[in-house]
Amino acid sequence: MKKEQIIFLLCAIFTTIAIVGVGISISLGSMLVFSLSILLATICCGAGFTLRKKLATSNK
Repeated sequence: MKKEQIIFLLCAIFTTIAIVGVGISISLGSMLVFSLSILLATICCGAGFTLRKKLATSNK
């Protein structure tokens, strides 16, 4: 597995965990965990898209 694939895999895993955290926080009624989970999911998705764009422009 290439280094880039591992980084994308980690981004996907962390994003999935954050989305699961959103569901758990809704069921528990915790606004703090909900906010942190949304923030973490946004950061992980943004990092993944940014890395993908950098990788695509460097391969051209």
